[in-house]
Amino acid sequence: PALHRHGKMEELLKAGDYDGLATYCEQEELKAPGGTPSAEVYSTLLGVYLLQNELDHAKLLWKRIPKAVKQSNGEIGELWEIGKRLWRRDFAAVYEPAQNPAWPPHIAPLVASLVVKVRQRVLALVSKAYSSISASDLCALLGQSLDQVRQISTERGWEFDSQTNTFRPKPPPEPEITPTQLSKHQEHLQRLTDIVSFLEN
Repeated sequence: PALHRHGKMEELLKAGDYDGLATYCEQEELKAPGGTPSAEVYSTLLGVYLLQNELDHAKLLWKRIPKAVKQSNGEIGELWEIGKRLWRRDFAAVYEPAQNPAWPPHIAPLVASLVVKVRQRVLALVSKAYSSISASDLCALLGQSLDQVRQISTERGWEFDSQTNTFRPKPPPEPEITPTQLSKHQEHLQRLTDIVSFLEN
């Protein structure tokens, strides 16, 4: 079926309302005759789950998509190839299938957003886990050229040592606890104390 049959889906996709898009697709699946919606609904929902890093949901969805739908809609299998690599946390292997130029119009923006999200996750993980990382490793993890990675690292205040060809990531700042958050933590701690006291008496 053509995407125009799901005008609401297209509207949510253009607005970048991925939570709303997931909810819409889930409802479409529930309402569909025999629980089998159109391939566009399946592929869109799978793409949104991957984008939101809901890998458990993505795996369950993949398992319940009928075999015939998978076979006649190759993009669903291609999306799940990306999903399997995310599942293995093999971030460097995500970019090649993601760069497929033949993604349908309702999938291409989801995959483009997914690539941005994956790169953000990689940068966050690297900044926490590494005091230094080789340029080749970081380029592979981000799926980008050295020039692109140097630009990103400069924007983040990371140092690049041209002698050793390594980057020195800057650790993320410690999150500040607001008075409101502190008050909530204290209330929670007090409740736990009260519960323990009650159980001991």
